[in-house]
Amino acid sequence: MPGKKPKERQRYMLRINDTFVEVTRAVYLAWYQAGRKERYQVEKMQRHGVCSMEELQEKGYDCSFSVVSPEEIVIRLSEIQELEKALGYLTKEDAELITLLFFEEFTVKETAQYFGCCAKTIRNRRKKVLEKLKEQLENT
Repeated sequence: MPGKKPKERQRYMLRINDTFVEVTRAVYLAWYQAGRKERYQVEKMQRHGVCSMEELQEKGYDCSFSVVSPEEIVIRLSEIQELEKALGYLTKEDAELITLLFFEEFTVKETAQYFGCCAKTIRNRRKKVLEKLKEQLENT
């Protein structure tokens, strides 16, 4: 054990739930060494301003984030593959419409200018194309 060597005693006692238990020297040293390590970690976190997620939520910060599991990643990839396959069944113009609106994040107004028509037409076409995609995905 680094640092000062504790003095030898005849008996080593630990306090557990308001009762004293006699233990060996090795157990006694391990008990207090573990306690000191724990206090050191707390002091280190305080020094560097680290706090738990619960503390942040109590202070009013939004700490919600999701951790994606490997299973969810595999499911998401298979869904993307199915979507790409379904997009292959659309006409070139319909696939381009979906790509602009959902992948390139064009607004309806920008998409209407791109195709040279009004926004209402784009909204109607988007609705029809999404219905076609839904049917195609349900059939596979």
